Amino acid sequence: MIRSILIVLVAFTCFTGMAQQRTSSPYSFFGLGQQTFKGTIENRSMGGIRTYSDSIHVNLRNPASYGNLRLTTYTVGAVHTETWAETNSAKETYDNTTIEYISIGVPVSKKAAFGFGLIPFQSVGYDLGTLTEDIYTNFEGEGSLNRAYFGFGYQLSKGLNIGGELRYNFGQETNSSSVALANVQYGTNEVNETDFSGVSYNFGLHYNGNLSDKYEIQASATYSPESNITGDNFRTLSTISISGSSEIIVDSEEFDIPREKFKLPSEISLGIGIGERLKWFAAAEYTLQGTSSTTNRTFAPATAIFTDAASYRLGGYYIPDYNSISNYWKRATYRAGLRYEETGLQLNGEDITEFGISFGIGIPVGQTRAFSNANIGLEYGQRGTTSNGLVKENFFNISLGLSLNDRWFQKRKYN
Repeated sequence: MIRSILIVLVAFTCFTGMAQQRTSSPYSFFGLGQQTFKGTIENRSMGGIRTYSDSIHVNLRNPASYGNLRLTTYTVGAVHTETWAETNSAKETYDNTTIEYISIGVPVSKKAAFGFGLIPFQSVGYDLGTLTEDIYTNFEGEGSLNRAYFGFGYQLSKGLNIGGELRYNFGQETNSSSVALANVQYGTNEVNETDFSGVSYNFGLHYNGNLSDKYEIQASATYSPESNITGDNFRTLSTISISGSSEIIVDSEEFDIPREKFKLPSEISLGIGIGERLKWFAAAEYTLQGTSSTTNRTFAPATAIFTDAASYRLGGYYIPDYNSISNYWKRATYRAGLRYEETGLQLNGEDITEFGISFGIGIPVGQTRAFSNANIGLEYGQRGTTSNGLVKENFFNISLGLSLNDRWFQKRKYN
């Protein structure tokens, strides 16, 4: 157990100490950045569904699922993304590798458990520019919003759990824009640095019941109310000259900008699934986000419009033979899913949507009856469009995660 704790502490240090750029998408310029997936590799491999819950895995997407946890579980995941972006006139490729989450779930009784951890939920990362005989432009941004959370789940009655999660959201983003015209001696550069902080909440219900002696049904509902996040702003305005494709600062002045309040949108999700215990499971989910209340930053263009966002997900798993002793791969968990998301962002009259199809495998780690497992996930997807001067992105994710189990708070018995 001590070794497992040390592993998690080291991972926490790496997560907080590394300056990770989690996206390179130009769409991360708008709002507070591009939303990152908030869940484990197991969730991601099943199209992102949050409906399924069991006794040995942490479900980061519904706090009510903690009520099912029977073993202390440490989980960590990392994702590598390759993206191929194109417009009507150009193509570009970029990649990112990041730690996606670190979490611990701890049962305190047969009906209750709590969990805590760290996960990113918004990311900024873009580098766009134009250099012609008439104009020079350069737009750069980086940073992320992270979420430290504490969740608790309790079993109200057999099969019915309730849970809640307290989230502290924090992070920093830096956005820089430069413009220079050929017939003007100097250009301008504006750098905006924002430190974010604020609290939000998530509430959940989960139901697990029997349809028959063989089949089960699981249902999930979560709700996150709209909340505020505070942005402390700092701005630098500079006069620049252009030498080739480089910027030379001639003069600069620093400004303190009044503190701003940004809204984190509300979210409600509903899901239902059926399956055969330790054999297969399939679920469908619908999520609605109130992103129409999103506050654009002061330097963002007025051409960006936000509407309410929606997502549709299908996913599940299959285990050939959970009790197999002779064939290791029959005890593996094979996962698959697909999703379609209306992001709520509208640019130049075009709605920005995202599609993804995912596959994954969870393989047992340790002894034959060990509950710990390693998880691998693959996802291919598409975001945006080339219409009206926009960018279409095709992306491929490969995810790696560990879910390690232990027993805490149990009295030792000796003969």
